[in-house]
Amino acid sequence: MKLSWWKWACVVLLIYTFTAGLLVPMAPGILRVSPDNLSTAAAPFTVKVHGYNTRFLSNQNSLQAWLLNDKTQVAATTAKALSETEAELTFPALAPLQKPVFDLFVNDDADGTLVMASAIATTDSISAISPVSKISVKNEKEDYFAFPFQHILYESIRNLFFHVPMWFAMIALMAWAVFNNIRYLRGGQQKHDLMAAEAVNAGLVFGVLGLLTGSLWARVTWGSWWVDDIKLNGTAITMLAYMAYVVLRGAVDDEQKRARISAVYSIFAFVMMLVLIGVLPRLSGNDSLHPGNGGNPAFGQYDLDSHLRAVFYAACLGWILLGFWVYNLRYRIRLLNEKIHHA
Repeated sequence: MKLSWWKWACVVLLIYTFTAGLLVPMAPGILRVSPDNLSTAAAPFTVKVHGYNTRFLSNQNSLQAWLLNDKTQVAATTAKALSETEAELTFPALAPLQKPVFDLFVNDDADGTLVMASAIATTDSISAISPVSKISVKNEKEDYFAFPFQHILYESIRNLFFHVPMWFAMIALMAWAVFNNIRYLRGGQQKHDLMAAEAVNAGLVFGVLGLLTGSLWARVTWGSWWVDDIKLNGTAITMLAYMAYVVLRGAVDDEQKRARISAVYSIFAFVMMLVLIGVLPRLSGNDSLHPGNGGNPAFGQYDLDSHLRAVFYAACLGWILLGFWVYNLRYRIRLLNEKIHHA
């Protein structure tokens, strides 16, 4: 059977999403610093940096590091690579100006500048330190195409190409269902009711996939499969509401009555979904671990990485197209069943 152009686009976009999303390497970063709590004012001190996807040893000649405290930079007196992912840094004696923590910066020509905020906490009292001139670096970014390194997320950031687009696909399908619900209420054509019903059924598939991938992400980043979070609880209520829609359709035998009741219910369920997952989590005072809600920044606000977006936008379009492909197949099967039933 000849595929429509948008189906070919869906296949290409999802192949690209899986290939690039899983195979593109992560950018180098700093996993941890040890020790991360020590006296920094009594004498020069040494810390060990543990990197991720770094090439410290191969770039020993360009390896350098510095600490930042209240816009004051202090360069490491020595930066010695122990391996590709470990380096030993020695700093002069110093104490913080205003806050008892230092941000750590490590740079080499291949990895660019790696940053770890609040990497070292000092046990000393606050006193003045002498500023030094800005460190001169050759490269600010890694020298290859890579996804951004984010603490806590690490490799799980790849789930961005699956979890978020699946929810976008679900929302698009539920919106299409509402559109056809309104068309049915205005015109009374049975095909619009069937289109709305199958859009909800397809949307539920992607909603469940979104919940599963979200739960997996929560386990990796937050240490639990589910947390008491306003947005997560809202999504669970939304899914239950749409499952109730399916039960409602099965409980009414009269075709026209079923279509009218389920159309009104679907419209209210969609509005409730927008409130629960789009409005309430963003209101001030509602703390949320979920990015983009309750004062927690969204991805675009703290990574601003074009490499990530190059796959993310394609993934969103690909999953949405797949959602409508599934809907289209379900609707055609439903029409065949209706014809057989009325034959």
